[in-house]
Amino acid sequence: MKHLFRWVGIAMMIVSTAYVAAQEENVYSNDRFQVPIPERWEDQSTDEIGQFVNLDGNAHIYALAVEAAEVQDGIQLALRAVYETFDQEPVQSNDVPLPGDTWTQNIYLLENGDLLAAVGRVQDDITYVVAMQAPQAVLVAETPALNTVLLGYALTGSTSVTDRLPDYVDPDTFNEQDITIGEGEWELPGTLTLPEGEGPFPAVVIVHGSGPNDRDGTLSANTPYRDLAQGLATQGIAVLRYDKRTLVYQSQLAASTEAFTIDDEITDDALAAVAALREVDVVDTERIFIMGHSLGAVLTPRIGANDEALAGLILLAAPARAFDVTLREQIEYILSINPDNQQMGTILALADRLQAIREGADAAAVFEGNEAQATYWRSLLEYDAVATAQSLDLPMLILQGERDYQVTMTDFDMWQEALSADQRVTFRSYPALNHLFMALGDRDRLAIPEDYGELGFVDEQVVSDIAEWIESH
Repeated sequence: MKHLFRWVGIAMMIVSTAYVAAQEENVYSNDRFQVPIPERWEDQSTDEIGQFVNLDGNAHIYALAVEAAEVQDGIQLALRAVYETFDQEPVQSNDVPLPGDTWTQNIYLLENGDLLAAVGRVQDDITYVVAMQAPQAVLVAETPALNTVLLGYALTGSTSVTDRLPDYVDPDTFNEQDITIGEGEWELPGTLTLPEGEGPFPAVVIVHGSGPNDRDGTLSANTPYRDLAQGLATQGIAVLRYDKRTLVYQSQLAASTEAFTIDDEITDDALAAVAALREVDVVDTERIFIMGHSLGAVLTPRIGANDEALAGLILLAAPARAFDVTLREQIEYILSINPDNQQMGTILALADRLQAIREGADAAAVFEGNEAQATYWRSLLEYDAVATAQSLDLPMLILQGERDYQVTMTDFDMWQEALSADQRVTFRSYPALNHLFMALGDRDRLAIPEDYGELGFVDEQVVSDIAEWIESH
């Protein structure tokens, strides 16, 4: 598993804009800024520098502000303030969209083998910097803590994003409670959003996309899964959402050499969530639906094939093509916008390996004898979502944003071609929406990664369409 994270680690780090919203009450502050202190991290701060250390003592996060009008100069000054002497050049540098601004991220490989990720922005001739040093596997595993500090830094002086609600959400019409998914070593924390009243209510389990996602699907300051849950609950539908296994157990998975498959990542926990819903008194156990997003949408037919009592499936932005094809298309699109994006070379190498496996190469040989990594990618490439969906006797709702660059209308057209003859399948596409089913406004183009840094909500029409479809089933 360690080598799996080596390949996807950079993509899942802060460059992916997958930020975990700050929920901790403890903060570090000085006369220039304040940032949240990650939960269970030790505060070793000084008057000038916020410094936090994880429980194992092998990861350090620093937050500071220095006088510098150019971001690269500011990052260097900040790192010299931390390390006394620092003159390395980054092995990778790219932009990271955050609420209100775009930050610059540098990645350094230190002499002791640790990685150092430093993210900075300039405001009024002051450069604000957050940096984290750790071994690579630890850096990947502790990324949520880094993102907690970084997002809190970006929002300093602003209204908390957790207080924002879309107009279609009425908090007086539902209540939320904690719930545990599964049991034993992989049990997961979740939130059950229940409409007010006695029920029984139809219910939905939200299944995450790729990466170590939290229950809200937090991406930058946006929380699309929370929008969906609370929007549907406002319309009388119960929703269960939970933190993903690869988020809750990052450290354990990064250090493990045991085989890990798409079922371990997604399917098994989704089925456990369905089982948890069936124990809720006010839930109509004959009307439980699975709603998957992105990679979660790909696995939604697989979940349906493992639970014949489900009432239906909802697929949001579901790829229909092989993973390496979709991945390569994303990379080429990003490079067409930013040819200097050095991160893409690493991911292209992964796409090449996956293509070789799909075309018949031995997975273990492609991944140089790493059976754990080979097992995971083999499990994904051998699974055919479209064929699995065709084999099911279940109603399906398939939704697609037409401005989505990660999963495109090519995939949506393939789903239609495969399933349009099935009267149980409903299709909807939305001309102005991106991968998060949020609007791009009047911009007549595909979405770009920086768009995820803009504050938004899942479009109201999407929530209404899902609610109406559920009510009709």
